[in-house]
Amino acid sequence: MQKGILIVPFMTGYGGTETVIKNLFRSHQKRPNYELKVYSIGGSVDYEWAKNINIDIKWISKNRKVRDLYSATVMPFNIFNYLWHEKPDFVISTNPIIWYLAKLSLRLMHRNTPVIGWYHYSIDQKPIRKIFLNAADYYLSISSGIKKQLMNKGIPSSKIFLIYNPVVTDEHIIERPKKTHFIYMGRVMLDGQKNLRELIDGLSLVKGNWILDIYGDVSHSNDVKKYAKSKKIAQNIVWHGFINNPWQEDDIEATALLLTSKYEGLPMVLCEGISHGVYCISADTSTGPEDIINNQNGKLYSLGNINELARILQKIVDNQVLPDQKEIQLTAQTFSPDQYKKRFDNAIKTILKK
Repeated sequence: MQKGILIVPFMTGYGGTETVIKNLFRSHQKRPNYELKVYSIGGSVDYEWAKNINIDIKWISKNRKVRDLYSATVMPFNIFNYLWHEKPDFVISTNPIIWYLAKLSLRLMHRNTPVIGWYHYSIDQKPIRKIFLNAADYYLSISSGIKKQLMNKGIPSSKIFLIYNPVVTDEHIIERPKKTHFIYMGRVMLDGQKNLRELIDGLSLVKGNWILDIYGDVSHSNDVKKYAKSKKIAQNIVWHGFINNPWQEDDIEATALLLTSKYEGLPMVLCEGISHGVYCISADTSTGPEDIINNQNGKLYSLGNINELARILQKIVDNQVLPDQKEIQLTAQTFSPDQYKKRFDNAIKTILKK
């Protein structure tokens, strides 16, 4: 059986990439036709994501400066030695520097092993240096937007495999209440990527009776709370704090899920939302939302257009008829583990045949 190594850098254990890897291995347990193993250089703060995964861990330090020093000095030798010992048939990495070092190591060994880049961010927002980008032989793309970005950087379409991300869900329907309940799930940031300033600006223009439920770590929420108060909507916001799996809460209800991010790779919260029959409203960023949201499950608005966002929200408060929740749920099939496994396996099979 052919063997692949997925090399990842230090990860906290709480992020979207960890969830995707966990779901990948969960789906891979069914009908495996190749062996896949993770090599974690740096480890994680929390290892819950790595349960039931074949993984080797090279623990370094919680200190970022120590990890950076290690990466600049020891890591190239570490990767060389690991690949020399493991002798994989293919290598995947989520980190451009790691996939560059992996390719360099394999060349020094005179091995023609394909190296696959699996980047989980918008390349426009988190650019990759050309020398690192071009080091990969092939690329797994989590959204059509990222595939376009890769092609704009000169990567041939034939070397890019669009696979999206998998979502594991129990598919239970989240109740749609009579009173409008908007929900937000994710990091609480007034500005930066999550852009809650835009969400608050849009909601401040909405008239009528509505609630915003926020699920996320509140440790950096003071700026958001102050801004909501200045916009006179603080009384409409309910803060739930960080909950490991808010979709499983007994009292959760939602009319629509809101996402005003400035950029995403593939926003998993939207995939999770539609899998539970929740209507979703998202900023139309350059990568991600357009692969998920359509007329059957939600609405996209132009990033930065507060008035457009407010008009969409106002229609919902004014009792706009939303799509049937079962119909919304059906649109999530693209991201099911079985469909994901087919795309992932087909990409690996095609690469190994070349």
